[in-house]
Amino acid sequence: MEFHVSKEHVRREIRKAGYLILFLAVASVGLMTKVLSTDKIGDLFFPIIGLLVFVPPIFGSYKRIREGKAAYPILELDELNGKVAVLHKDLKVIVDLSQIKNLRLQRKSGQLVSILVKTSSGENLRFDGYENLDVLASALERLTPKENITNASFFHR
Repeated sequence: MEFHVSKEHVRREIRKAGYLILFLAVASVGLMTKVLSTDKIGDLFFPIIGLLVFVPPIFGSYKRIREGKAAYPILELDELNGKVAVLHKDLKVIVDLSQIKNLRLQRKSGQLVSILVKTSSGENLRFDGYENLDVLASALERLTPKENITNASFFHR
């Protein structure tokens, strides 16, 4: 069974990335004006560090906006073999679900928002924004021992 990220989640993340780009661009312009108007070399330290910190997230957010839905992985659940495959571009990661150490179902206002899976081999997977998230959660619950399942009504991110 395949699970794809929902269009609503993609739109929401694109909106957040756009706001981040706008904020960082304004901050970067402010830092550039500070760099250009300074007289002493010692006053350049903090503006240049700020630019080095602010500019890379601008490009990363722009790339995520440009890619759209392709920026998110596809999940393939194989209940018979107890495996989930995470596909992203040319990369495929297969996780054996018999190794689940902890399954946390996070709910907000009674609605399932995200699923956190922690395996005994140290892998941490987070599934949020996918279509049919309840179906994925019920399948993972069937494959996980009851003592390893946590329902979090207090929303942790």
